[in-house]
Amino acid sequence: MPVSFGPSDVKNPRSYFWGPVPESYWLTKVFIFDFDWVVREAELARHAMPDQLEAHSSLEGLKETFRMLRGFEVRLAMTSNFTQKQVVEKLHSLNLAEDFDCIRCAEELPSLKPNPDLNFNVMETLGIRAIKAIAFETSPEGIEAARKADVFCVVPPELKGQGDHVLNSITEEHLIGLLEKMDLQKRKILSLL
Repeated sequence: MPVSFGPSDVKNPRSYFWGPVPESYWLTKVFIFDFDWVVREAELARHAMPDQLEAHSSLEGLKETFRMLRGFEVRLAMTSNFTQKQVVEKLHSLNLAEDFDCIRCAEELPSLKPNPDLNFNVMETLGIRAIKAIAFETSPEGIEAARKADVFCVVPPELKGQGDHVLNSITEEHLIGLLEKMDLQKRKILSLL
């Protein structure tokens, strides 16, 4: 089922920017961001653009990235060992709260990362299997939680060698290329099973 957009999203970005992509093409259906990854992306935007107005437009670039991912039929979720109040307040301050289909936080489940329960709950809520998800993690605990949930894991450069794919920023890499790389690696894993 396609992800719907708000009333201002008249054009589907899949068709507008890159031409039609078949709905069933992508193996990946959900990006599960660790809260710290999103804060890290926002900080990268702010450091790249020290002027307040430029930093705001750079954060809009992050929103645009999220909108394009949704245009590729990729849903967005978030997990965090922080409380929901802390997470939602920070996301609202970044104007990103409405971009996520599912947010799971510390007080909602009895166990935290490195336990995989937050990831399992997101996948159950969104109705997908682990092979259809990609976790973006910034800590060894998060990476372990993704591994225990059998979720493909993207990590920042400082954790190179601990995840399945290294990425500095989702706004720095062409989205089609990013999805293709990840799907190719996951399809290779599937062929080995």
